[in-house]
Amino acid sequence: MVVPRGAPTEAFSALPARRKPHPLVRDLAFSVASEFSVLAAGVLIVSLVGRLLGPVALGEFLLLRRVSAWLVTGTLLGMANALPRYVAHAVKKPAEERRAYFLAGSACLLASTIGVGLVLYSGRQSFARWLFGDASLANLILPLCLLLAGLAAQTAVYGYFRGTMTFRRANAIQVFHFAVIPVVAVILLYPTRSVALILNVTGGATIVAAAIFAAPIIRELAHNRLPRLRPYAVELLKYGVGRVPGYFGSTALFALGPMIAAHFVSMTEVGYLLVGSNLLVVLGYTVGPLSVVLLSKFSVMLGQNRKAEVRASLAHLMGATLDLSVFATLQLVVFADPLVRLWVGSKFVEAIPVVRLLTLAVPPYLFYMALRSSIDAISVKPLNTGNVLVAIVIYLGLTAVTLKFLPVHSLLEGIAGSLVVALVALGILTARTFKELYELSIPWRRCGPSLLAAFALGVASLLFRWILGFHESPVLAVSFGLVVSGVFVGLLMKLGSPWLGFVWKMAFSGVKLADLASGSRAA
Repeated sequence: MVVPRGAPTEAFSALPARRKPHPLVRDLAFSVASEFSVLAAGVLIVSLVGRLLGPVALGEFLLLRRVSAWLVTGTLLGMANALPRYVAHAVKKPAEERRAYFLAGSACLLASTIGVGLVLYSGRQSFARWLFGDASLANLILPLCLLLAGLAAQTAVYGYFRGTMTFRRANAIQVFHFAVIPVVAVILLYPTRSVALILNVTGGATIVAAAIFAAPIIRELAHNRLPRLRPYAVELLKYGVGRVPGYFGSTALFALGPMIAAHFVSMTEVGYLLVGSNLLVVLGYTVGPLSVVLLSKFSVMLGQNRKAEVRASLAHLMGATLDLSVFATLQLVVFADPLVRLWVGSKFVEAIPVVRLLTLAVPPYLFYMALRSSIDAISVKPLNTGNVLVAIVIYLGLTAVTLKFLPVHSLLEGIAGSLVVALVALGILTARTFKELYELSIPWRRCGPSLLAAFALGVASLLFRWILGFHESPVLAVSFGLVVSGVFVGLLMKLGSPWLGFVWKMAFSGVKLADLASGSRAA
């Protein structure tokens, strides 16, 4: 067996080789592949809309998607986490209980979606003025309703398969709903120049696809007597509704700024802010597989009183998030301008200062994204909600100061800076809650050598750009970034990164997660 240089060798020598990877690694690998597909599709869609339809259409497209992502958090009633959690808890129980949770959750989502859709469409003129800054954009309310319905349908089916830890099927749902359908809709319909039509088709196709994926569950329900759903619905709602303010607030951090800006600046300038915030959202997908797999896995493990194993895994998760987010931030700050030109075209060069400012929020945002599932897994109380609400109050307060004291031409930078400060506060609060629950702190000392390596490579990238006069092509910049990323991974291996060694052992050793945890503690 080949061992990476610098990784601890004692643990490897005592472990038998095996052909198949650890089940957790296999699930993570499938989830990483699906989330990478979704991430790549998101990047491609923004690029296509920006290049083919122009800045105004991209502003409308991104604003509508950001608003739908915000409103859906309330519409879902917390089912995105409640359904997989309780289905996972029932994994050892009769299959009827798991199907009962699915049916109860679907019924709650259906009622909520219909109610929200009717309210939005009946007051579409007023909502268009409030959400998009212009009543003439009322034609965007119908696609907003369809997107909400599609996301609700997807949540029910995906949540069930995620809870049963059928990750291949769950990941297939993710790829089809968030990669295949949107990309095909944009490619086929961009000649119409209609953002509303593109998103109408996207929302409608998502509903149909969710029904097709749900066919196996529906067939099982048809051959069995329907259970009494009320107690299951109450259990799901008790867990989920308390978390809605947190979900609502976390997406509001990315939705409220553009919505406020739309009342003061043009849609083109709103698009600049949305491109920057969308970069943060895209980077959030990099830890998406962790949330997908770990909430279900940790819920099962904690239910079996295996907290020590969870702590060992989370210690390495914290180290990985810290190392990779700091490295990514430094590289993005240096290469923001060629990346923006490559991504959405030269028409968006004025967005570069906002994008560069927002990249400073990458470490705290990824820290929140990586750890929030582990907090939800151990606590029925919505602790993430309290942290998010504090962050949203900070954001709104700073944004109010921005609107009062900054000139219009500095408004976007002021809103972006307010978001950075709010996300830093959210990261700090998440770390504090995490420490209280798991007795784990941010591993600054342990990650010191790798952080120094990340800073050294950031300086090397800056020198590279300075030598070339900051005029290199986007392709050259990306190529250099890939080389630097490879060098960083090599340095992590040379330094014997604990989390990298942990991942290696999980992938290629024949031990269970419990053995890995005890081995990690002994080391």
